[in-house]
Amino acid sequence: MSAEQATDHRSELLPFVDEDPTCGAPLDVEPLPRERAEALARSMKGVADPTRLQILSVLLAAPEGEACVCDMTPLLDLAQPTVSYHMKILVDAGLVSRRKRGTWAWYAVRPEHRAVLDALIWGEGVGPAA
Repeated sequence: MSAEQATDHRSELLPFVDEDPTCGAPLDVEPLPRERAEALARSMKGVADPTRLQILSVLLAAPEGEACVCDMTPLLDLAQPTVSYHMKILVDAGLVSRRKRGTWAWYAVRPEHRAVLDALIWGEGVGPAA
């Protein structure tokens, strides 16, 4: 016996709707490729700290485009191990390069990231004087 026969009630089924009319047409776009998204996330994690942003500002403003941890510790009022820790994160994120000179390591913003970091740190104009 069907439900209609048991209840003496005739049920009407709603028509099947393939698309939700309130949602709109399906998007015809491609998301950021996963590999690029992961690389971008690493870079963004690298700058997601006030101390690292200050370090990047020093590197971007440095006359020779590079600085040593020994130059940054007094500017940031931080101990050498703390600055070195943050430098490692920036290097691992691929934003900064490291070059050893004697007992000190010298750091510079990688050229391929310089423009975007300039804009991020200094705003619309590029560089500390803009």
